Amino acid sequence: MSHVLDPTIPFASDDPVLQVAIAMFERDGWIDVRSLAKEAGIGRATLYRRYGDRDRILGEVVWALFLAAAARQRSDYHGRGAEGIAEAIGKSQRAGAEMPAMRKFVTEHTDVALRVMTSSHGVLQRRVIASIVRLMLLEIGEPPDIDAATLAYAVARVGESFYHRELITGEPPDYDAAAVIIRRLLNYQPVRPPNRAD
Repeated sequence: MSHVLDPTIPFASDDPVLQVAIAMFERDGWIDVRSLAKEAGIGRATLYRRYGDRDRILGEVVWALFLAAAARQRSDYHGRGAEGIAEAIGKSQRAGAEMPAMRKFVTEHTDVALRVMTSSHGVLQRRVIASIVRLMLLEIGEPPDIDAATLAYAVARVGESFYHRELITGEPPDYDAAAVIIRRLLNYQPVRPPNRAD
């Protein structure tokens, strides 16, 4: 079965090649395409045709790990409104920072990691923004004076800048500062109240 290489469509969570790629990333903090093809039992040409290049596969792996971490954190999610969104983003960032494979990926393959995690051409950026939009509309409603996706993009960039601060300025990450700024960005009166049961 051939994947449609549409970056808006995640690989299936039970995809056998994705599972091998996740195990390799958790072990090595990296994806070697030749080794991945061998361990998955398919040819490299088939791997590229069905799954795309290494950046695409890395993006899918990081996204799958992000979703797994978010699912584990869901029961501990107590915030509402802007506070809740800032809390959710902060917990996601901390989960990534505490993952040895992710730390190795970012420190040993910095250029690739930044490209995979922040490029508008990759799979992660658009999915993170879409997830923030969904949270915004659920928790605080539509912003009154700006497109929701544009505001979500700004929120994502704030989170990224503090998550990657060590790479940018040499200073350690500061998730608390990111949370304060995100709360301020999202502290608005919505166009209409959120349609949810309290």
